[in-house]
Amino acid sequence: MDPEGLRATVEQYNAAAAHGKDPEFHKGDRAYDRYYGDPTVRPNPCVAPLTKPPFYGVEIYPGDVGTSGGLITDEHARVLREDGAPIPGLYATGNCTAAITGHTYTGAGASVAASFIFGWVATHHMIDTTARSTSVA
Repeated sequence: MDPEGLRATVEQYNAAAAHGKDPEFHKGDRAYDRYYGDPTVRPNPCVAPLTKPPFYGVEIYPGDVGTSGGLITDEHARVLREDGAPIPGLYATGNCTAAITGHTYTGAGASVAASFIFGWVATHHMIDTTARSTSVA
């Protein structure tokens, strides 16, 4: 880590943070973010100057907690081909599928809830489909 670069970054951050701003990452710009911030920090509960050591630097690698891509499924949790037709016998739920909320992250647990519900939906669709295909007329 470049010590001078780190020092300049902290000085730049602190100058904006003193006014409750984070021009680089926009922490606390949304009411949703402020709700979960530290209410004792003003004017922005998500941003404060870095003044009290110790300080630590860590490498951060991108990851995600949800999905904004993945397999497209229908209302029965069946995986769809590019032409929109279901792939027989292939069901999917959870983070391997496109989010049911589109490009919106509704909060922690949303993907878990969708997995649970669409797992139930898929199971019942499989049972119903199997019952219809094996019934004798």
